[in-house]
Amino acid sequence: MRGYALLVVVVALCGVTALGCAKHKEAAAGPGVSVSESQGENSASRAVTATATVEDVDLKAREVTLRTADGEIKRIHAGDEVRNLPQVRKGDVVTVTYYESIALALRDATGEKPSVTVTQDMERAPLGAKPSGSVTQTTTLKAKVTAVDKKKQTVTLEGPKGGSVTIKVEDPKKLDTVVVGHIVEAVYREAMVVSVDKPTK
Repeated sequence: MRGYALLVVVVALCGVTALGCAKHKEAAAGPGVSVSESQGENSASRAVTATATVEDVDLKAREVTLRTADGEIKRIHAGDEVRNLPQVRKGDVVTVTYYESIALALRDATGEKPSVTVTQDMERAPLGAKPSGSVTQTTTLKAKVTAVDKKKQTVTLEGPKGGSVTIKVEDPKKLDTVVVGHIVEAVYREAMVVSVDKPTK
């Protein structure tokens, strides 16, 4: 099981919807946007970075007007959780990077039950600095193997809400270690990092 097919496991079994995940995955490289991806045997990761220039800052309304690299104007509201908004000036460069990764592990978990847990961490810039921060959300899913079909090279998994999904395993040798009753653990992590910097001269 490789690549973003792994994400299907998380979505199908526990109904987890990543914040903006689908939209970000549709993003294509273009002016001011870069996309990088990597895949391992049982993991995959992706990063999308976009930049925009500050056109205007309305401190009273806490609204920032941005111009993207392709000329599109966007207005965003900076909530009270955004520190140091008065430090933002016209011409500053806003950089947003969205990361997502997923890793899958198969292990013997006799006695364990399917489950899903979600944790979130947030970091903000120190007072007086240019606004910056990051939000990381980690979803850990444990799903039980309920069927193995070596002929079709598929594994059926049951999630914590009783839903099930059948996925194809690319490497048939992997099925030699898959046993009904074992637990598949998928860890899906997404993070967004935002920074505001003075324009480079």
